[in-house]
Amino acid sequence: MEDPIIITVPYKGEEKNIEVQWQPMGYTHRFKASINEVEVFFEPDEERNYRAVIPPEQAGVAHKIDPALLQAVAMVLHDALA
Repeated sequence: MEDPIIITVPYKGEEKNIEVQWQPMGYTHRFKASINEVEVFFEPDEERNYRAVIPPEQAGVAHKIDPALLQAVAMVLHDALA
């Protein structure tokens, strides 16, 4: 696996630093991040936009993450790789 990188995400008028790790998977890839102590994966969809995926075992704590933050992270990843 690759070393983690820090991305800067604009969120609610501030900049938030989030550590992500690139994970190759066959012909595709995903990014793993820990946001508010919840493991989140960002993977490309059919249109090459990133979507957030929270593993089922963490569904009970998913409410700790603002959906707007997930969307902001996905946008930064998309813009960086476009």
